[in-house]
Amino acid sequence: MRVSLGVSVVAVGLSLVGCGGSVSPGEGDDALDAGSADAAADARDAARDAPRDTRADVRDALPDFHDPGCPDAPIDPPQLDCDPYAAAPGGCAAGEACMPWVSYPQGPCAQEQYGASCVPAGTGTQGDACDGAGSGCAGGFVCVVSGAGVSCVQLCRIAQVGSCPDGLVCQPVDVPGIGGCL
Repeated sequence: MRVSLGVSVVAVGLSLVGCGGSVSPGEGDDALDAGSADAAADARDAARDAPRDTRADVRDALPDFHDPGCPDAPIDPPQLDCDPYAAAPGGCAAGEACMPWVSYPQGPCAQEQYGASCVPAGTGTQGDACDGAGSGCAGGFVCVVSGAGVSCVQLCRIAQVGSCPDGLVCQPVDVPGIGGCL
């Protein structure tokens, strides 16, 4: 038994030495290494000297926009229950004023809705504070949110020169075709 165990240990030992040895270049390997180095240097030189397509190097900072695929739909006409430009009460009952409004969409393919309706008239005029929901302003004024805050501004016709008091400019508000003096 001893002999067979010794042979097994010797066989395992030789296999470990054979597997764990180092690699050394043989005859002709130096020429192969020199040729590989020359080929690598040639490839670097060719890449450096080749004209570059700079468009291929440009990467988008953001992913491309993907249209959600909303169907083309005609824009609904504004719901005008009264005329915001008419003299107070603008076609509304006494104590009311005609105010333009916008209803913002709730879904990705929904559209804004626009109009003008009769609401209880406030007393706010140019620059007076309002609640942002359209109440608090007198007839002929509209509540807007601007860089100066939430305030009543005089209604104006965008295309009409001189429709605002001196020092103010008629600027579009969120309701198409309606302007406010800012």
